[in-house]
Amino acid sequence: MINAPAEWDPSLNLGHDLTDKQHRALFDMILELDRRVSKGEFGQGVLDALQGMKIYAASHFAAEESFMARAGWPKLAQHQGLHGEFLQKTSMFGGEALIDSEWTSLDLLRFLLIWLVKHVKVQDREFFDWIAANRPSA
Repeated sequence: MINAPAEWDPSLNLGHDLTDKQHRALFDMILELDRRVSKGEFGQGVLDALQGMKIYAASHFAAEESFMARAGWPKLAQHQGLHGEFLQKTSMFGGEALIDSEWTSLDLLRFLLIWLVKHVKVQDREFFDWIAANRPSA
């Protein structure tokens, strides 16, 4: 079994309230999927997680990309590509869940844990560091 961390890792905070709140919502989805997998609720657990991922992606990615566009982030297209990959994986997991919900639940849990840490600590952090470095001084 995969054991998701029991608590939010403060090193994932980026210092932007909306973004941090949305990232914590994804973390909560990961915890819920982990709880359901631990109870053997693979089928409904993976279906609920996939639905949550779609809702999360629709709201979070739109907000984040809009913020990046307003800031003039030169790597916006690259970041949008990463979001597109997340959506493709979500779709792929949806098909796999119909074949083997147990395996898909575990694979999805691994994917989400890696995505959260890598995407936030590397890709999102790069943007927020850029914002800080390029903010006009008062």
